[in-house]
Amino acid sequence: MADKRRLNLSFSMASPLQREAWKRLCNIQAGQRTDAVCRAVCRMYEEEALLEAVRQIIQEELHNMEFISIKEKNEQPQAGNVDENVLGFLLALQNDGGDE
Repeated sequence: MADKRRLNLSFSMASPLQREAWKRLCNIQAGQRTDAVCRAVCRMYEEEALLEAVRQIIQEELHNMEFISIKEKNEQPQAGNVDENVLGFLLALQNDGGDE
């Protein structure tokens, strides 16, 4: 004799969620409902585990990030800012070239 477990459920048609679940279960062909319920329950737990893993990864990545406010960003030196030595060199080249 096979080792089986039995679970009896009752659905309240006053509850929208239970009424919807009942309608969906009734649409599943008899003999396939147990497998459908098992797949749904297992899928739900797999999705929850995946969602938790994604949340954890996002939290870790956000923890390692540094955010700069718009005010700080505007106060940062522009890409066109150059070192004083470079400016002196360019000015010298410009002055030397202007004599010719």
